[in-house]
Amino acid sequence: MLQEQLEQLARIREPEARSKLIRTLVGEYARSEEHDPSETERELFSGIVLSVFNQLDRDARYELVVRLAKTDRIVSELADRLAQEDYELSEPVIECSPMLSQGGLMQIAQAGGNDKRLSVARRADLDEKICDTLIARSSRDVVHALLDNRDAPFSVKGTLALLIFANTEPEVLALIAKRAIKDEQFLKTQMEILETNCPLIPAPLKKALETGDLERLANSIKELPRDGGVELDGVKYSRHEASIQIANGELSFDAILRTLFEQDRIDAAIWLISRKINLADEVVSDTLKSDADGAIMRLMLQTGIHEKTYRDFLKARSGWLDRSTRSIPELVMRYKAELRNPRYHGQQLAAH
Repeated sequence: MLQEQLEQLARIREPEARSKLIRTLVGEYARSEEHDPSETERELFSGIVLSVFNQLDRDARYELVVRLAKTDRIVSELADRLAQEDYELSEPVIECSPMLSQGGLMQIAQAGGNDKRLSVARRADLDEKICDTLIARSSRDVVHALLDNRDAPFSVKGTLALLIFANTEPEVLALIAKRAIKDEQFLKTQMEILETNCPLIPAPLKKALETGDLERLANSIKELPRDGGVELDGVKYSRHEASIQIANGELSFDAILRTLFEQDRIDAAIWLISRKINLADEVVSDTLKSDADGAIMRLMLQTGIHEKTYRDFLKARSGWLDRSTRSIPELVMRYKAELRNPRYHGQQLAAH
């Protein structure tokens, strides 16, 4: 019976009649709880709806969302298409649909509005790449929602980004502590970073992790004055929002490194570079402080950073050591040439 109606729908040409029939059909399709549609019926229904989607009126689209958004009775392609509608229509799909694909979620994380990203941040099926993208591209209320979502996984890079934010934003600092109390794996990650003497860990969080007293730090978010500033253990935090610019929707090593350069956090940059190429902090620090341009270039080549990041590094280093910037264009050209050298790529493959 259902398949006959679907085939009838496929033969109708008038947009108004299509919208009306789809609304009727959706109601029956959603109500038939005693009948679990077959894969063929799901694909046929969704395929037909997709083929006429642009001709459907808003009422028909609303009917689809209300009745089917939270079910598995549509295929991922239709769920992804519904997620592209305005937020009033797409919210239930984005936040609840089990059929919304990871690709569809990533598209929203990369280019969706803040309201859509906030709905994504509340889902239980996120992967680390989507979380990384949300952390790097979204406003802070989305980041706060991720930290409050026990099912949201955080990569090491995502965690480092959170720590960068926490150095100036008391809300993120408190929410990290709150998450660590409830999530053993998240706490373990914080402890592992602490053991590496990471300079990105804010002093209050470092103390709370060492003493096991995260509760007070977690509760500090309730005590924020109206201007958003707060003083914790003698450290004053402002409401400044550190931003991390990313490419291709991913939170990259280059992006984090550039952010540290912009914030004049050379100590943290040295720590990050050391972990990337598996060298002692002292070795990296001494090399970067030296006048050996060749040794510095070889060290940075091991990180695999882009030539633009290398340029930003040289500028930051010049300010750090009070050196002239006149040689930077030439050094960047040398670095660029080495990146394109087949011998370099052979070494990179051997290293991996």
